[in-house]
Amino acid sequence: MKYLLFATLLLYAVGFLASLYCVVAKRPHCERVPVVFVLAGLASQTVWLAGRMYATGHAPMASMYETLVFYSWTTVLVTLLVIYRYRERTVELVTVPFALFALIFAVYNETPGKQLALILRTRWFETHVAASFAAYALFTLSFAGAALYLLRGFSGGDEAGLKKYQAIAGRAVLWGFFFFSASMFAGAVWGYLAWGMYWMWEPKVIWSFIVWFYYAGAMHAYYVKEWRGQGLCGALAGGFFVVIFTYMGVSMLMKSSHNF
Repeated sequence: MKYLLFATLLLYAVGFLASLYCVVAKRPHCERVPVVFVLAGLASQTVWLAGRMYATGHAPMASMYETLVFYSWTTVLVTLLVIYRYRERTVELVTVPFALFALIFAVYNETPGKQLALILRTRWFETHVAASFAAYALFTLSFAGAALYLLRGFSGGDEAGLKKYQAIAGRAVLWGFFFFSASMFAGAVWGYLAWGMYWMWEPKVIWSFIVWFYYAGAMHAYYVKEWRGQGLCGALAGGFFVVIFTYMGVSMLMKSSHNF
């Protein structure tokens, strides 16, 4: 099944380069070509996820290797939704590279599939992780919209384009916050079933609360007209690095109950 990940990497890379060419060369008539490659990559990755689920008997989210692949998949999925919803073709120039980097890191840190540990054998765990990475993908999309807003703003972009980027960033935060809240609720129930408590003072839980609190503020700021614009987009761009540290940094640098 590993060949499917290599095929996915190739398809995403070609799709990204084709999209970059269309934007730089200002040839909108070729914009369908990158989407075809990205869609094909998503299909290949979906087959890998289904195969991994069949082989292990559980959702493919029980190791760093599996979660990196799942994060990549969800990031591309929400990117394609934006392409069809907003007809916006520059966001993928930010999100697809993150999906590529996650896949590359996953390939170099491959681990064999195995059965879940006893404390993970509950739907609350799978709901918790799935909602977490749906939120991470949406926060990645929010970062893309915010970063492009700032870049276009500094270079004197048109008002319509800036509003589109702000709308993408803002709505991605709203949906990301929803999924992350659902993840924390499911995680609390899972924690109670596994350890007999809803909350533990350990790094992953604390940093997850920091992420939740940070984006709660950003979500409310989106509805305050005076706070919109460069300030809000700057905060959304910075918040993504808090997410990356919570996901990767805490797992790699600190001991946590989430390290399996």
